[in-house]
Amino acid sequence: MKQLIILLTMALGWASGSVHAQDIVLGQSVPLTGSNADIGRDMRDGALAVFAKANSGAALGGRKIHLITLDNANSRVQALQNTKQLLDSDKAVALFGYNSATTSLDALPLIEAKNMALFAPFTGSPSARDHPNVFTIRASYLDEAQKVAEILKNTGSTKAVIVYYDDEAGKSNVQMVNTAFEGGVKPRVLAVKRNVKLGEAAFESVFKDPPHYMLFTTQSSVVGDYMQVAQAKGQSVPVTALSFVNPDELARSYGVVARGAMVSQVVPSPNGSLLFSNAALRECAKLLKDFNGAKLNYTSLEACLAAKTLVKVIQQVGPARVTRSALLKGLSNAGRIDLDGFVLDYTKGRHGSRFVDISFLSRDSMFQSK
Repeated sequence: MKQLIILLTMALGWASGSVHAQDIVLGQSVPLTGSNADIGRDMRDGALAVFAKANSGAALGGRKIHLITLDNANSRVQALQNTKQLLDSDKAVALFGYNSATTSLDALPLIEAKNMALFAPFTGSPSARDHPNVFTIRASYLDEAQKVAEILKNTGSTKAVIVYYDDEAGKSNVQMVNTAFEGGVKPRVLAVKRNVKLGEAAFESVFKDPPHYMLFTTQSSVVGDYMQVAQAKGQSVPVTALSFVNPDELARSYGVVARGAMVSQVVPSPNGSLLFSNAALRECAKLLKDFNGAKLNYTSLEACLAAKTLVKVIQQVGPARVTRSALLKGLSNAGRIDLDGFVLDYTKGRHGSRFVDISFLSRDSMFQSK
């Protein structure tokens, strides 16, 4: 028992480290347990790999970035408690890389009251992105849906069903995505409950009148539930999903059933030739491997690019001058940031990228860029 306590103490110490008065503290709330734990860990580790390099050199003028990551188990209630701790007890100068719009919503009035930023939340939802204190490195769900609609329109697809969560963030998402089809396809919509295992009844309307394709604005589990039910019924409707779906989880969890699925992406493919030709991806892959031996994926790559961007903004502000308000102002004045292979442009607003790519699950259960 004593040995177990020692091991747990060591593990917690590695995860959180020790905070010093001169540290630049960033606060993160993501799922580290539960069905979305892989996403949370990849978001954390992709950023930690970058911050470890920045802390080891002279990039921050002797200061160090300390990322405090708290587990929200994908719960909005727990995310709010985490945010209060990060702001009030841990004194974070900014919130960084929250995992969804749902877990970000309750942080918005708090960061506004404290005149600070939420940087690089893992969402394209307007419910989080439209707040003046939120800055992103990814395209919006509208940008993604427009790309999907354009590709499928060229195949002659005219009937679509948009699947969304029946809650505040989900309704905001479906309203935005719907606008991508104006003047063309008029999709039906299907609301589902969040964090609930879905069976045949949830998709009854789809099976009665099959569309040409399904567009999911949900997490991977809902996509998987649908594909398993459809396979059992012997029905096959092409599946497309926005980047909120973790493609690596989809491939790993559903394999052959998920074959042919399309997922829009907001960062370049971390697989194949780009790892050699794109310096930003190549460095992220090396940093992550050096940090924990992991292979780069879409989620850890997005986290890496976000962390690299924030390091550059901190350098622009001046590490010695970083405060909540100074960093918020620095993000507002960030301008054009070239990560040597991925460019972000904040000259026209708070959202640095509109990059969208499409990947599909191939026969070998690997996601390939389309």
